[in-house]
Amino acid sequence: MTTLHTASYALQRQKIAVERTLYARSAEESLLAARWASAWHKLVQRKLDQDLAARLPARRGFDGFQLTPPSRVLH
Repeated sequence: MTTLHTASYALQRQKIAVERTLYARSAEESLLAARWASAWHKLVQRKLDQDLAARLPARRGFDGFQLTPPSRVLH
C-alpha cells in the first residue's frame, strides 16, 4: 500500500530526526531537530490514519458521531 510505504519512510526520517535531537551539539540544533521529529511524527500518524480509513468499510446513512474511532497511535 502506498500509504503504508510512505508511513514507513516517514517513520525512518522521524528516527533520524530523533537521533539528531539526542546528539545535537547546541540547543538551537536540538530544537530544530525536535521540530523535524515532531513534523515527521505527525506525517506518520496521518498516513496510518489514512490507511486505516481506506480499510474500513464505508457506512451508508450514518449521521451520528463515532465515539471511539479505531486508530493506530504512535506512542
